[in-house]
Amino acid sequence: MKVLTRTLLTIFFSGFCLILSSQMTGKHSIGIQLNPYFDEALFKQISVKPVYALRYSYRINEHITIGPELSGYFAKVLNDDFTFGNFNAGGFFRYSFLPSARIRPFIELSPYYTYHYWKNFPEIAYSDQEPNGNMSFISGYAAPGISLFSKSGKISLDLFYKFSNKTFVNNNQSVFSYRLNFNF
Repeated sequence: MKVLTRTLLTIFFSGFCLILSSQMTGKHSIGIQLNPYFDEALFKQISVKPVYALRYSYRINEHITIGPELSGYFAKVLNDDFTFGNFNAGGFFRYSFLPSARIRPFIELSPYYTYHYWKNFPEIAYSDQEPNGNMSFISGYAAPGISLFSKSGKISLDLFYKFSNKTFVNNNQSVFSYRLNFNF
């Protein structure tokens, strides 16, 4: 947990320094997401799954944006000690179709490295599964979506639907997601 916190702080402060040293406005942004995943298990108080993401974006031209991203989730089953989660580190490429509009459709591609872990896996459910373990793999997603910009353009909200070859927090290969961005 200390390594994750230090990594997130380093990326945040590096991005902040880049923003402060920028001569042109509107080319940089920081995107954040921190929320519980809303599903039936959350409302029935079976489990809680916080989802997080932090990204730095650099707009190359009016249509193309690139940058690094850290994301993932942590899941805790409330009636026992079973926990699992993903930590993703990678980059992204975004193409915006209407770069000067306040509502901007886009397509995004994001390859990333995933570290998946689990602890205290219930032995009753799967006898061939180790109770504690981890694995790593390369994955990614493609996502169509829209960005909604404030009148000043300083804040935007991304709404998008991700498709991947691996499963997301909802145990499906697609999921709706959103992210709040601060544009500088």
